Amino acid sequence: MSRIAETIEPLLTERRVKRMKAVLASRSDHVAFVFERMVDPHNLSAALRSLDAFSFQDAHLIQPSGELGLSRGITIGSERWLSLHRHEDTGSCLGALKGAGYRVYASQVAGEGTLRLEEIDFRRRAVLVFGNEHAGVSEEVLALADERFRIEMLGFGESLNLSVAVAISAFHARATLARLMTEGEDAERYLLPPERREAIYAQWLRQSVKRPDLVLGADEEI
Repeated sequence: MSRIAETIEPLLTERRVKRMKAVLASRSDHVAFVFERMVDPHNLSAALRSLDAFSFQDAHLIQPSGELGLSRGITIGSERWLSLHRHEDTGSCLGALKGAGYRVYASQVAGEGTLRLEEIDFRRRAVLVFGNEHAGVSEEVLALADERFRIEMLGFGESLNLSVAVAISAFHARATLARLMTEGEDAERYLLPPERREAIYAQWLRQSVKRPDLVLGADEEI
């Protein structure tokens, strides 16, 4: 057990510690989500809440014009448990994700050659890219993406609200990973690697107490 865990765990309730460990055990970075140039903090906040609900750890925010505030009344603190990665431009964000072994899927309402969400092969690490609420993903995303995907709709509506599209995608991805973990021999590959799990747990512990620097001592890196 790390010194952070040894020091902070006794300060929390047993129920709190068990809950954090249970959530962490289900957390996945096998599928990541990118949000390009969001303009509505309410939509982004609802989307992040869905990522936490379905236990995906990583959200990448491409926001070259500065930080987009979140609606705390909508996230209800869920963003505190996610790893939010901020990027100044689309190329560097997607380039880094490709370098980490992700296959990039750009969301698109329709179009020839566009995969249905159900056709994405989640056996490979995947990143789902969502554009802003009005313009969708940029031409740069479409040029850099490995594939384009859509959510099949049967009614008269031609598009979905961003947060709804993210929730549907996250739910489907989680259900698919659950099936793959049951069917495959190496279920751990779909979850966080041990070293990252330990680092995130330490972060969660630190943010669970007031003034963690005082609790841990000045020599502990915060």
